[in-house]
Amino acid sequence: MSNTIKNFIKAGLIIIVLLLVFSLIINVLYYFDIINNNATKYIKMFLSILSFFIGGLYIGKNSMSKGYINGLKLSLIIILLFFIIGLILNNLSFSRIIYYLITITCITFGAMIGISKKES
Repeated sequence: MSNTIKNFIKAGLIIIVLLLVFSLIINVLYYFDIINNNATKYIKMFLSILSFFIGGLYIGKNSMSKGYINGLKLSLIIILLFFIIGLILNNLSFSRIIYYLITITCITFGAMIGISKKES
């Protein structure tokens, strides 16, 4: 398996693991009434954006060149996965499409920062 494919798999796993860990933490805090329902929505959105950004940062740091292209590739892979899950669960809406656009932006921006940090 090529190094590029391994980097995409690792970045995807980083994103998924971070999403699961952050989701678990938020749910535990909500369960014990440490945070309320309104705060939970915003915290989940922020932490998912952070997870996507970190995954993009990883793929950017491990790219040889053009981090934004690799960021777009990774975001399309992640969105395709989410889209398939959304089709199975019948959970597609306009807000979901906005979420996918935010995902593309975060991963691509993270990859661009990752490649620039690598060079310096």
